Amino acid sequence: MKPSTSNKTEKIQLKIESFCAYQERCKKEVINKLKSWGLEKKTIDEIVLNLLNQDYLNEIRYSKSYSRGKFRIKKWGRLKIYQELRKRNISEPNIKIGLEEIEEEYYLTCKELVKKIWKSSNSKSLIEKKKKIWDYLRYRGWEKSLIFDMIEKVEKKASDL
Repeated sequence: MKPSTSNKTEKIQLKIESFCAYQERCKKEVINKLKSWGLEKKTIDEIVLNLLNQDYLNEIRYSKSYSRGKFRIKKWGRLKIYQELRKRNISEPNIKIGLEEIEEEYYLTCKELVKKIWKSSNSKSLIEKKKKIWDYLRYRGWEKSLIFDMIEKVEKKASDL
């Protein structure tokens, strides 16, 4: 005897709820997961709507959590966080809300990263040190003007010693 469709949908609903409860997820991740299970679009839409109504999915909460996590753990800058949130189809206003989460610590973290790289660089050449800092921070999505300012400040302090 085949299990009823509603019983199967309920089991999938519970499974995807635990998937969302484990860590913050965006709508795109959930849809991809449901597609990988071979579900029809109608069923996927129904499940996603239930998740939104039950607050398992919340774009603002996801944006804040993602921004904080990538900033604190991976030391990503605003540009890379923004780019990654756009890839996940997070709306522009919600991305801005998420980026506000890191505003307080942003400049201090950049300064600390520049100092750390400056001190750890074995290079005697000033240009090579600057390039190393530039490459490291640009790869992680920090803004050009901020990198220049921080390099200038650290260089000035180092020359004063």
